[in-house]
Amino acid sequence: MQAATPENPTPDLYFELITHAKPERANRMCVVVSDLHFTDGTVGFQNLGDYAWEAFYSTILQRCLTYRIHELVLVLDGDIVDMIRSSKWAEKGIYPWERDRKECFSAVVNAILKDVIDVQHANFFKLLRDLEGRLTADTHRLDRRTAFKKVKIVVTVGNHDKELLCDNAALTYFYEQGLGIKLTDIEPERRQMMGRMYGDETMFDSVKTAPYLPFYYGDTGFRFFTTHGQWRDPDNSAVVAADPDKGLPGWSAKDGWTLAVWQKLKFSPFLLPCFGDTVAAGVLSTFIYKTKIAMDQQNCHDPVIDSILDELDLYRPTYAAIERILEVAAKNRAAQTNLDAVQIIEDKLYECLLDWLGWDFTLQSSPPLRRVALIAAKWLLKLMSLFGHSLRISVIGGLIKLLKIGNVHDTPPTFNEMATFPSFLPAYRHYGFQIHGEGHTHVPLQGEANIDNEKYASTYINFGTWRDQIVLREKQGYRRRGTLRSLFILDLENLTESKDRFPRSFDYFVSDAITWSDLNDNTHEVGKNSAKI
Repeated sequence: MQAATPENPTPDLYFELITHAKPERANRMCVVVSDLHFTDGTVGFQNLGDYAWEAFYSTILQRCLTYRIHELVLVLDGDIVDMIRSSKWAEKGIYPWERDRKECFSAVVNAILKDVIDVQHANFFKLLRDLEGRLTADTHRLDRRTAFKKVKIVVTVGNHDKELLCDNAALTYFYEQGLGIKLTDIEPERRQMMGRMYGDETMFDSVKTAPYLPFYYGDTGFRFFTTHGQWRDPDNSAVVAADPDKGLPGWSAKDGWTLAVWQKLKFSPFLLPCFGDTVAAGVLSTFIYKTKIAMDQQNCHDPVIDSILDELDLYRPTYAAIERILEVAAKNRAAQTNLDAVQIIEDKLYECLLDWLGWDFTLQSSPPLRRVALIAAKWLLKLMSLFGHSLRISVIGGLIKLLKIGNVHDTPPTFNEMATFPSFLPAYRHYGFQIHGEGHTHVPLQGEANIDNEKYASTYINFGTWRDQIVLREKQGYRRRGTLRSLFILDLENLTESKDRFPRSFDYFVSDAITWSDLNDNTHEVGKNSAKI
């Protein structure tokens, strides 16, 4: 273990997962994507098809050939499998914050994960498992001058896959069946390193224990550091109160990046349930599940409404999804069409919102000011139900806008915000990071930090999400559109005349694939003559 020195004030005790590239290394490439949100399909299937991942593989292969790459580092920066957005929680009558019901909790987590890996996204995970062999064979076949040798896959933990770390059986399944990594093949040094990251060097010593996914990853050769980004989001990280009797500090999102504190807390702010779980699993997924069940029972399905329900997970922020379904319900009620389905939508939304406002954890996971607002909203909803259906629905619409449920940042961070990011903190400058990456917001962004006019300019990159989203058109209506961003970093042997002074050639670029889809663009035509792809 490295000790702190004046030149290195941050010992590896607090900064474990940093790859220190050797000077004599061969050509390497790092590729980063984030927020794949692979779901089990029970509340709509919103993920990209296999064709997208085959095209992505072809892009990686071509760049391996172009730059004569020997080693690929593929970073999946959090929220890869989505354990939150599933109807299985509501179906089994348990939610992600009810971990004390261990047997039922474990059963749901494992059922979701197996559906994701074995059924819905089997081809993607096969691609991951076969990636090294496939790239080695294809590069050798196409250009024998490319001596490709190795793939390293790094998966960081996000706020939608943290449940994996709560269940050893599920995390083991993710390693072995998802990534093709047997627990017995994980080196003791790696186990100890991950243990130190999470506060106890021995916690993963047993070969039957799956090491947690890392919270961050850095590579000095790529000059790159990344973390999912939930540590900046108060709705998707838990507030932990200080415990002076046990000598434990407290933490909330306003405290920022504090590795030493997190290690003492065993990273509990990011492993515990959070307010965002109540919105995604408690409101949205439960609403979709209960609405579809009621429509089945009354045999009153409507192709437009069905399509919108299946798409609700694609709206950001989350409150926009609820506004959309209320908007459709209002139009149908005004036109006196599909009234049974409209009644179900409005009743189930009211029911799910009241349940959400009545759960202790919803209030416990909220800051004081919001807690007061939620309590007031619950009583207001109950009161409005006495004054008629239409008024109740109007109040729901108003509350959704007021509470701004699921709001996220959609603009680049300010200079002052970037100055607090770990890549740019004075304590970590000796690592030489120039690129700070994160996902989480689903909005691809970038900003140039230039912290303290350092010798090397610094850049902030947000990877967005590899899935479609529903966006507003300029005047009215909606469009299904995705921005699939991948970051490529090249760490190459310099073959130019300056190779004596600069033996390595360093470059990076982002590749954004903007995709539009006919699926559900014109919802009034769904079920008539529009193609569904």
